Amino acid sequence: MMRSTLSLVLVVMMMITMIVAAPIEKRGKKKTYKGTATWFLPASEGGSTGACGPKEGNHSPIVALNHPQYGNMSKKSKWCGKKIRITGPKGSVTATVNDACPECKHGDLDLTPVLFKKVIGDMDIGVGKIKWHLA
Repeated sequence: MMRSTLSLVLVVMMMITMIVAAPIEKRGKKKTYKGTATWFLPASEGGSTGACGPKEGNHSPIVALNHPQYGNMSKKSKWCGKKIRITGPKGSVTATVNDACPECKHGDLDLTPVLFKKVIGDMDIGVGKIKWHLA
């Protein structure tokens, strides 16, 4: 009787040790990119058709992703349709990647006027510092 109780206690203690020692899954930090925001006119406002396809307007919450991150400009990128969260000096917005910006450097985004006003402010400024990540 004593032997079986002792065995049971040892088994329970070993199980507790294994549970406590098991690695805890870390919640990954979101990869944040830093760059410059500029603004552009979508196809419906006289600009070119978006690299990801559908047409959009000045009031569409879409962005053109920089060429280095977009990838091959002659193909639809894996970024197309992804939601991102952009933060600038005037605020934060959620937008959809719907185009590519050939002149933009890694981390840069080209925003529609409605987004630029919310994130950077005055359109006459033309550029502003931002950070962004997948939403």
